[in-house]
Amino acid sequence: MPANSNVLYSQQYTSATELVAQQLRPRLTPLFSQMTAVGQQAVMAQFIDVGEAEDRNELYTPIAADDVIHTRPWVFPSNCDKAVLFDSIEQMQMAANPTSDYVQGIVAAINRKMDNAGVNAFFASRMVGQQGTTAEAFDTTNRVIGVDVGGTASGLNVEKIQALLESMRSAEVGIDDDETINIAISPKQERNLMNEIEIISSDFTMKRIMDSGTMVGSGYLKINWVLTNKFTLDGSGYEQVPAWTQRGMGFCTWNGGMSTKVSQRDDLRGQPWQAYGQGHYGAVRRDAKRVWQIKASRA
Repeated sequence: MPANSNVLYSQQYTSATELVAQQLRPRLTPLFSQMTAVGQQAVMAQFIDVGEAEDRNELYTPIAADDVIHTRPWVFPSNCDKAVLFDSIEQMQMAANPTSDYVQGIVAAINRKMDNAGVNAFFASRMVGQQGTTAEAFDTTNRVIGVDVGGTASGLNVEKIQALLESMRSAEVGIDDDETINIAISPKQERNLMNEIEIISSDFTMKRIMDSGTMVGSGYLKINWVLTNKFTLDGSGYEQVPAWTQRGMGFCTWNGGMSTKVSQRDDLRGQPWQAYGQGHYGAVRRDAKRVWQIKASRA
């Protein structure tokens, strides 16, 4: 081999670009009640509770009017943005123009922020009252399925799901209006549940779940299963698995929710292109009586 022949070596780069593995679309917030708003805060809905009717056993007695309970949950906007610069020198070195991929990545990043807002809204205190200044905590007394249901400090199991359905139906959720129940589970809880289903049942439906390798789309127990890596932990490190119906959670957008723009930066050397995106959104526990929590161990 001639001396110094390495100066003739060439380098070639692919012209294709693609995004690394990541969550691309919102998985939770599309399952919330949707709303658009303007201003610094918005009322997601106004709920009334007139209570029970009273028996009438006497004639000509005075009418006694009861107070009606009014609940007004408020939602507040969160704002985020993301910008990526792309110079002509970089394009020359990459032999590609990944601007569209940058925009897709920005959209995915904002979608993840929107899902984060939804996750945080499941069990955080919500603001209620006439002006949205009163904090109302999540009902841990009546709407939590304990971690010891179906086994001491256990993961997600069929007994927990059955206890959830009993609790929801006892609260008149999904009986008259046939609402779909959504449950968001982590990959760990999906594995725990599928392992248990495989042991206790071998019918066609369960075989189909095992063959597909996921709970998503299975319709098991008429539940819409949502797989996510976004979840919150309680003080003991247990996963707080959310279960809700569409009317239980609300998602609100401001100024179109999300917008993207590709523009040239004349204020920077080389006049690079900038891919930019921004989002304006908020989430709230809309109807507290349609949201539950299942505690599950990660062990």
